[in-house]
Amino acid sequence: MKPAVPPLSRRILRVKSSPTVALNAKAKALAKEGVKVYNFAVGEPDFPTPKAVVDKAIAALQAGRTKYGPAGGGAEFLQAISSKLKRENGLDFAPSQIVAGIGAKEILFHIGLALINDGDEVIIPSPYWVSYPDQVVAAGGVPVFLPMPEDPAAQPLDVNALKQAATAKTVAIVLNSPSNPAGTMYDERLLHELGTFLCTTNWWIISDEIYEYMAFDHPHVSLLKLFPQLAERFILVNGLSKGAAMTGWRVGYCAGPTAVMKLVRDLQSHSSTCLPPFIEDAATYAIGQGNALLKHEVGIMKTRRDLALGLLKQMPGVKVAQPHGAFYIFIDVRPALRQAKTKIDTMALSEKLLLEQHIALVPGDAFGAPGFLRLSYACDEATITGGLQRLAAGLSAL
Repeated sequence: MKPAVPPLSRRILRVKSSPTVALNAKAKALAKEGVKVYNFAVGEPDFPTPKAVVDKAIAALQAGRTKYGPAGGGAEFLQAISSKLKRENGLDFAPSQIVAGIGAKEILFHIGLALINDGDEVIIPSPYWVSYPDQVVAAGGVPVFLPMPEDPAAQPLDVNALKQAATAKTVAIVLNSPSNPAGTMYDERLLHELGTFLCTTNWWIISDEIYEYMAFDHPHVSLLKLFPQLAERFILVNGLSKGAAMTGWRVGYCAGPTAVMKLVRDLQSHSSTCLPPFIEDAATYAIGQGNALLKHEVGIMKTRRDLALGLLKQMPGVKVAQPHGAFYIFIDVRPALRQAKTKIDTMALSEKLLLEQHIALVPGDAFGAPGFLRLSYACDEATITGGLQRLAAGLSAL
């Protein structure tokens, strides 16, 4: 008798594939068929990586920088990150307290594995980036979701709700400002209220600050700058995908307590091993340029945001709150869904809009916020104008 196939990991079977990646793939498949698709699902800047950065990588390749590098990042790159955090964020991290890896996504995954034990609870405010919950699940933890404020224009996090969500099993909270998917930012009043409460806990604080350069109306401030007493429990996550238009280069990093960084570095040594040295050389240059690298492009993003907001505010059946950062608008389509002739949810609506109107928007269900659609305005103004005309037509047809 043939032996039975052994079972798969119950833990990993609970991990879902990324809906944003899947929707973007559908949009690209339609485009390959010759269909003009207005793709608002993509989560990356449409600007090319600056030529000076590309030139650094080419020079490094020609110089033979193609061998393995050290796990966690080379000395020059780690020093560049340390200097950047001091110069731009007012934070003191020695190179030994920093780990560089294959994108912020890998870094976050390894942080979860380093911090979470079976059954530990991690608080994740809604709406959230799609990968946070599944990374917690993959590490054996339990994601606990803070509900999204009923008013999308309200503060993005309710500290009283946070207090109520806490249990004896809570070990960490994930923060994201500026945020994906809503583009919201924590202002200093919220940061003070949040930091004051977190000082009374013993939680790990995982702060995803990947969109820091895309802050349009007020500067990004890291919670750790305001509450340095949190340093022994604070882990900052960032990278060059958004602020340097280097998504495909896969450069991320984290900074935090030495003991945690050692675990993250050890995990990397058994997974991706290292960043390619020629990419590190380009990233070292890019991080030294800071927000000046894409200052002009960030200005263009703000113009696009204002264009999209203006069009959406004139559209019946939707409500929008002004995002202050990143490159997303979270569109509240609950009024349109309530008025629909046939009951429909946002998952079905996004599919309908893609197939009938050829516009790709990510349903809010993916971010813990059914009734919303995420629009990425990382596209040209003609696409924004034409696509939102189609959205209006699609919603009115409901």
